[in-house]
Amino acid sequence: ERSTGLVLLSARAHPWQPRMSHAPPGNEGHPGFTTPEQDAQVNELKAAIGAGLGSPAGQVWVRVNGGEQCELCRLMRARDWDVDKAKTLWDEIMAYRAEHQIDTLLQRVIGNQEPQSTKDLTYKPDIKDPAIAKCLNEMPCARWGFTTEGNALEIWRINQLRPQDILNRCTQAELTQWWHYWAESALEANLLGAEHHGKPLRGTVLVLDLKGFGARHLHTAMLRSLVALFGIGQSKYPESMSRVFILNAPTLFAGAWNAIKPVLNARTRRKIIMTNKAMHDDLSPLIPAQNVPDFLGGPCPCGIGEALSQRGGTMKTTTVAARSDFKVVENVQEG
Repeated sequence: ERSTGLVLLSARAHPWQPRMSHAPPGNEGHPGFTTPEQDAQVNELKAAIGAGLGSPAGQVWVRVNGGEQCELCRLMRARDWDVDKAKTLWDEIMAYRAEHQIDTLLQRVIGNQEPQSTKDLTYKPDIKDPAIAKCLNEMPCARWGFTTEGNALEIWRINQLRPQDILNRCTQAELTQWWHYWAESALEANLLGAEHHGKPLRGTVLVLDLKGFGARHLHTAMLRSLVALFGIGQSKYPESMSRVFILNAPTLFAGAWNAIKPVLNARTRRKIIMTNKAMHDDLSPLIPAQNVPDFLGGPCPCGIGEALSQRGGTMKTTTVAARSDFKVVENVQEG
């Protein structure tokens, strides 16, 4: 059973950097980089949650988030260091996970398999759940190893996304279940990456390649579905994303961005970097040179989304070239 794997994972060390008087950019509010006032607030939150931290469900959630101190700091950062709001967030997460039986989801879907490999870029666990497997087959995305800092690296090739096909083949309930799986496996992957690289736990680095983004992607029903999924990510998996890089962004993307942006809180928006180029100076040092995908100008063959491309879709592709003067919409440091 996967419970055995959970025990082994819980024994892994997840190093925290030592306390510093001035935290490097992006480390503020993380364990080892808190102020005395923030320490007092964390202790207040711990007392407010009380026995919930030691409950079976609480222990599962604390473990996948790197331990008690990491989770308490995460909740506080997500709610701007307001203890009452952070306690409410904890209660909402626990209730949601119980309602959807998320604590046992990975055991049901992949059993004892690791969610990601530290050696094989193309590794994917076998999916036991037919609905989740079906949704995964519609998504031009993959986790592509780890960054040099131990973050799980997730890449999406949006030109291979076929919104109408997704809506034709997957119900919203199935997409929600897939989203739960994707988020849960990301937490486990980041634990694995932090341990393997001996780095602090910081969350996923997400890369969205928008080359080929066209009018067919401005699909109202699909955007509505994505907004619902992003809402789950914001409210039930707070602070699980380290940084987001949107590459090859054309002017047409502004329409989709305007629909999605209001769902994202200010902290998440500050983690987003958008450019019309195929690479960004902040992303380049994060990906090991030998792992940079060929479609982003690197040497590594990468088949993300190619099965969808070969299968074809229900709508004709329309592309819009990126304007050379497209500017970064959001460009801030990790937080």
